[in-house]
Amino acid sequence: MTLIALVVAVTAGAQGTTIHEYPWNPDSNNDNLIGVDDLLDFLPVFGDEFGNPPEPCTYDGTPLEEFAIGVADGSIVLDSMFIEYELEDVSTYYLLGCPDPVTDTLIVAQSFMLENFTIGSNVWYGIGSNGNGYIEVYFQYELTSGTYNWYFYANSLVQFVSDGFFGGSSASTPFVPLPFPEDWYLDEEGIHFESVWEANDWAYYANYLHILPYWHYAE
Repeated sequence: MTLIALVVAVTAGAQGTTIHEYPWNPDSNNDNLIGVDDLLDFLPVFGDEFGNPPEPCTYDGTPLEEFAIGVADGSIVLDSMFIEYELEDVSTYYLLGCPDPVTDTLIVAQSFMLENFTIGSNVWYGIGSNGNGYIEVYFQYELTSGTYNWYFYANSLVQFVSDGFFGGSSASTPFVPLPFPEDWYLDEEGIHFESVWEANDWAYYANYLHILPYWHYAE
């Protein structure tokens, strides 16, 4: 009898300190009492439906957005991508011992054919090279921001960027997330990027930036 009494006492004490968690916990402040504070937490959701899945996404993406997403989910097969650009920039500097500034105009024209692509559920990217380096194109999920982003890395421009041309900052363009800017679009002539670039981005200095993807729908 003594043993049974001890078990009952210990069990009762444990019940007094246990925090019960349910799919919905009516004791929102976990004080083991359903009181006024719990009711106040409940009132903001009074009348709402409970336990339903999130509403489906009804966003109607642009052709460019559908293309980028389609490559990532496998509904579009990206065969290759042609990229060409002409960049122009002016830099002024001084020579040691000379008080007169020297101004140089630099024009760089390059083209690449990207044929090797890596496709995943959260990312696709491709790389193409020529005799001067390579360029990479990325469409990928960024965990820290929760966004899908498009950007380019132009290894072939590293030397020029290091010399202070084309922004002098990075050979990579900034991440541009979905939804894309309104003046980014895809048509029969390729992909057009008309905005976003700033003075420290190499694409800002493009007289033209031509991107032509070759693709087909998956069977």
